[in-house]
Amino acid sequence: DRGLSLLRSWAMSVAPALSRVRSAGRADRSRERPRSRRPMAREDFGFQRRKGRGPRQQPTVASVKTRDDREPEPGDRVPEGVFARMLKADRRVSRAIHDAVLDRGAVPRWALEALERAGSGLIWFPGTLAALGVAFGSRTSSPQAFWVLSNFMAGLVLDVLIVGTVKGAFRRRRPNYTGEENGGYKTIIKVDSFSFPSGHTSRSAFVALFLLLVAGGGGGAGPIAAVVWALATAASRVALGRHYASDVAAGMVAAALNVALLTKGHFSAPYFVLEKALLGL
Repeated sequence: DRGLSLLRSWAMSVAPALSRVRSAGRADRSRERPRSRRPMAREDFGFQRRKGRGPRQQPTVASVKTRDDREPEPGDRVPEGVFARMLKADRRVSRAIHDAVLDRGAVPRWALEALERAGSGLIWFPGTLAALGVAFGSRTSSPQAFWVLSNFMAGLVLDVLIVGTVKGAFRRRRPNYTGEENGGYKTIIKVDSFSFPSGHTSRSAFVALFLLLVAGGGGGAGPIAAVVWALATAASRVALGRHYASDVAAGMVAAALNVALLTKGHFSAPYFVLEKALLGL
């Protein structure tokens, strides 16, 4: 009994001290700032807060100027792309041909201008229409001539459509070695003032290919002379300063495309797009 009474008296003496400790702990916790339970926001990751319904903004990163991203200075060499180097070489080669042939008198200017006039559409269209009218009058006695001339006229129209479309798409300026407008070359319509591809080259190459088709791919004076004339016309366009060398090459490709369309891809006269039955022959 004596021990129990001693334990009870000890507990009664300790209880007020424990009560004061618990009260002090609750007071300290009440003074603590409550923890934020919000989710992580965009600005926590370096993004800017969106304002209203505007577009989503990218993180703001400080731009650092280095030697590679500084503005080029007048003395710097700016690297050129492959296409730019090709165009530069094309202009250089074309000017060299012009200087070697025309300025140094290797070929008379009148000869080059004669080739220019021979490849003009102002000659080929009226001449073909006149021949086609004569062939139409005698189509019963000579249907072959009317059939050939009809497809030849269709090829000339196709040539204008192909070349005009490509010129209007690229709109490349002609060489200007003389300081005159279009290098002194007189044009009829606006699209003809552009350089790529060469219309004279495409027309003369088409005429040569057409004669080869009609001749069955064989030789003969006519087709061989037409091929030589087409090559000379192509060279004269660069020598006169009317076109760049790449314009001439593109003109030959346009002629090949013309023949492919005219023969439905067969490159043979029996497959001309204007068949004899269609012409009533």
